[in-house]
Amino acid sequence: MKITTLLLIVTLLQVSAASRAQKISLSESRAPLTKVLKEIRSQSGFNLVYTEEMLKDAKAVSIRVKDAEMREVLDEVFREQPLSYTIVNNAIVLKEKEMSLLDRIRAAWVAVDVNGRVVDEQGQPLPGATVKVKDGSQATTTDARGEFTLRQVQPDATLVVSFIGFQQLEVKAAANMGNMVMKVAESQLDQVQVIAYGKTSQRLSVGNVSSVSAKDIERQPVNNPLLALEGNVPGLFIQQATGLPGTAVSVKIQGQNSLGNGNDPLYVIDGVPYSSQSLPNLGSILASPNGQVAMVGNSPLGFINPQDIESISVLKDADATSIYGSRAANGAILITTKKGKAGDTRVNFNLQQGVGKVTRTMDLLNAQQYLQMRHEALKNDGISIADYDYDLNGAWDTTRTTDWQKELIGNSAHYTDMQVSLSGGNENTQYLIGSAYHRETTVFPGEFSDQKASLHFNINNTSANKKFKVQLSGSYLFDNNQLPSQDLTYYALQLPPVAPALYNPDGSLNWQVNSSGSSTWINPLQYTMAHYNNKTNNLVSNGLLSYNIINGLTASVSMGYTNMQSKDNQLTSINYYPPQDRQYNTPFGVYGDYNINSWIIEPQLNYSRLLGGGKLDFLLGSTFQKSHSHGEQFVAGGFLNDIFLENISAAAQVTSTSVLDKDYAYNALFGRLNYNFQDKYLINLSARRDGSSRFGPENRFHNFASIGAAWIFSEETLIKESLTFLSLGKLRGSFGTTGNDQIPDYSYLSLYRVIKSDLPYLGSKGVEPTNLSNPYLQWEETRKLQFGLDLGFFKDRVLLNATYYRNRSSNQLLGNSLSLSTGFGNISANLPATVQNSGWELVLNTANIKSAAFKWSSSINLTLPKNKLLKFDNIAQTVYKSNWIVGEPITIIRKYQFEGVDPATGLYAFKDHNGNITTSVSSNNDRIAIVNTAPKFYGGFQNSFQFKGFDLSFLLQFVKQKGPTGDYFGLGLPGTSFGLGNQPTSVLNRWQKPGDQTEIQRYNSDYGQFSPYANAQNSDSGYGDASYIRLKNLSLSYQLPQPIASKIHMQNIRVYTLGQNLLTFTNYPGLDPETKTSSVLPPLKVWTFGVQLTL
Repeated sequence: MKITTLLLIVTLLQVSAASRAQKISLSESRAPLTKVLKEIRSQSGFNLVYTEEMLKDAKAVSIRVKDAEMREVLDEVFREQPLSYTIVNNAIVLKEKEMSLLDRIRAAWVAVDVNGRVVDEQGQPLPGATVKVKDGSQATTTDARGEFTLRQVQPDATLVVSFIGFQQLEVKAAANMGNMVMKVAESQLDQVQVIAYGKTSQRLSVGNVSSVSAKDIERQPVNNPLLALEGNVPGLFIQQATGLPGTAVSVKIQGQNSLGNGNDPLYVIDGVPYSSQSLPNLGSILASPNGQVAMVGNSPLGFINPQDIESISVLKDADATSIYGSRAANGAILITTKKGKAGDTRVNFNLQQGVGKVTRTMDLLNAQQYLQMRHEALKNDGISIADYDYDLNGAWDTTRTTDWQKELIGNSAHYTDMQVSLSGGNENTQYLIGSAYHRETTVFPGEFSDQKASLHFNINNTSANKKFKVQLSGSYLFDNNQLPSQDLTYYALQLPPVAPALYNPDGSLNWQVNSSGSSTWINPLQYTMAHYNNKTNNLVSNGLLSYNIINGLTASVSMGYTNMQSKDNQLTSINYYPPQDRQYNTPFGVYGDYNINSWIIEPQLNYSRLLGGGKLDFLLGSTFQKSHSHGEQFVAGGFLNDIFLENISAAAQVTSTSVLDKDYAYNALFGRLNYNFQDKYLINLSARRDGSSRFGPENRFHNFASIGAAWIFSEETLIKESLTFLSLGKLRGSFGTTGNDQIPDYSYLSLYRVIKSDLPYLGSKGVEPTNLSNPYLQWEETRKLQFGLDLGFFKDRVLLNATYYRNRSSNQLLGNSLSLSTGFGNISANLPATVQNSGWELVLNTANIKSAAFKWSSSINLTLPKNKLLKFDNIAQTVYKSNWIVGEPITIIRKYQFEGVDPATGLYAFKDHNGNITTSVSSNNDRIAIVNTAPKFYGGFQNSFQFKGFDLSFLLQFVKQKGPTGDYFGLGLPGTSFGLGNQPTSVLNRWQKPGDQTEIQRYNSDYGQFSPYANAQNSDSGYGDASYIRLKNLSLSYQLPQPIASKIHMQNIRVYTLGQNLLTFTNYPGLDPETKTSSVLPPLKVWTFGVQLTL
């Protein structure tokens, strides 16, 4: 026994000596206890013995020691902790500290000061989070480090912590709360929603804002982020012009507000305004020989990589848009790009490849039916076969037949998209760097494609004290788009099935020459001999500096710079011309070079504080923006051969055809006041004073303002207790004004141009005026009024949103007609006209099934728009009297009233303005039929399914509308056989003999009978139902289980397939109901397969 006691004493002395021998150095401020203990273990070599449960109430530690004894350090660390320690051998053993009776009595009755730090799941501080005592009046907000202090809190109190985008957190109050970790919100209502100059959530939003996430964008194989919004956003109507890569996209938010061309929304990328105007291109000014062009204008958003986008917010009402002033009269689309997150370095790789095909083809006459039509047409007109009737006089081999749709637009377009990114960081610095390559070919014969390469970066840095922040981001994209000079779709439908072959046996173009050596047809592949090429460089960059002066007060300045440069050319080979014309022509080219650069600086002051039981936020800022546009176009001819076409200096003649050089300046002062009382009553006030260089000194500046309010009545005690199934009930409304300055620069000035004449006056060229000045030109103004009801049921599993909007745009900017004696046709002016857009937006989101293994959610949105010209004083005395009618939509078209086919003559008949039925109408007064081409309603229906690693989603887009049905081949309605054009099979039901009752006129070939065809095309019969339901998107993916991915050193492996425009259900007789025409390539049906890896 004595020996045992002696050994124990010696052991304890050794432990004591060892602990005294350890020297510890620490410098921590409000650090988690676990971090401090790990540092002590690292320096001392002692093991730590404790359970995670012991540390649940541990307090943050602040300590500064250098070369201190370990026991001294441990005593300081555990002095305020609910734990104690003992040292046994080489281990530090923790245990819960027992409170004395006196301490327990004191803790139960004495109020304490509560300290803590609010962080996210990565440990990042959440500045501005609200911390309040539940059912009490005490509240505060966290500072730049996420820290807070609440004085004199009762010991039995519960703290409620809230922050936008995170789940609300409730915890029992204690003197030292340590790190309070908040989780990202799962409910759609509480996720972050980007708005103008800030963030909110759908639950607390006063304005009408719709958001689309990166996940929704990534599900669609599109080369333009706008196309990912089709059918997804209520109140947003998007129309793709063609199926060509880089095509123009029409975007309208809550209808068309302006009678002129100023209907584009404002685009903002990471806080930097982005041009909504396409750069000029040769396709918009130089028509190919028959007046049609493949290019209809590039979409500027086509130069932004969709895969770089984190979210897109669409702002619609006055509360959401008024703070942008004149730039957001037509709404705003805010694009937020992806950013790095703290954590280990992650490498993401994404590759997808696929094919595209035309969505549908038309039923056209076969060779036998076509030839019968031609013979019958000549017989009806009493005409003999002429020398130019090559399809009938033996010049063509009529025993052969060609499906021109298959030949010219029936090929497969190939799609390749590759993305690589590197991201990561720590608590203070996060980064993301990504690059991408995209290639998309066309369905036309030949090697035509659109290729894009891009680079995107984002760096965020926060100082150690969390007060100073720097955010830098930028993207660069190079686009090389090569197309034929004309869309070949027109010829795919128009060429006779008995037309000659495209190629000769030797591979050269077949012109099917006659005995005189002249071509007997237009070979459509001649347009592949006139290449169109557009090369665009697009740079978007921005920076944000912010400093937290004191808790709640932050000063910041954001800076942005964009530069878009486009060089294009259309090079016409000598092989473009038929053999008989080559001796009179040489290779020639048209060249364009355009550049738009813009910079913006916006200093801001943000103040936030708790006031009167609620939270007050105040924003004050100013805007300084300038942009410069420059461009030139040249025509060069007389090249010796095709080899020199790329070198304009080798041309014999070079002529400048267009020069563009203009500046635009915009300044503003703006402010916003938000007050949120207990997440129940919300009110927003905003004001802005704008100045635009597009107006003269008399009216350069204008004021805009808005007010918005919301009442979350589901937070009222009575409703909360009696309607327990109601998780959200909110009424909201807003009213305000926005402006529009989307008119040409210098419209208020008298402009001149150089007279291009071969006979200069006294050796000098003269100038001539191009427009009259109007220094009194004013802003177009839109007054927006909206009301909304938001409901959530059964813990947000069912969400319903209903919004009524009414927007009135007045002081319309248009050309006012002048007497020709002035030497000018019109002058830019404000006309006394008011356009009203009104309607309903309805959205229903449901979580149908929500279990651990299986989830099924649905979303449907519906927009019911109405538009009308509310007022236009003295319209009868203007040139616009034939364009619009007061009380009718501004999208109407006045047409002849179709009355079918005259059974006696077989010609189309119409009703004139006197009510008479006739086959001949010509006066504008006879245009008594009104056709409205605007959609009656539109929307989308989306479903998503998740089962274990599988994810399936699809989107059905639907539109109810009218569209032109008589533009099949440019010469008239079905029934025409003028020229040698093919026709749809619907013409088989034509008039053949007196007494026949039909809607199709008799076959004719005599141009003397052309008038009824042209009039029919310009009648209400030329417009029909263009409604459709389209399977816009289908996405199926499978994510491998994490254990399997880890075995091959991967964090994530996902394989997927995507489909776009897969099925279309429509009664539209033309080629495509979205483009509402049969003369351009429709949007393609695309299937892709891909793999996504994360290292």
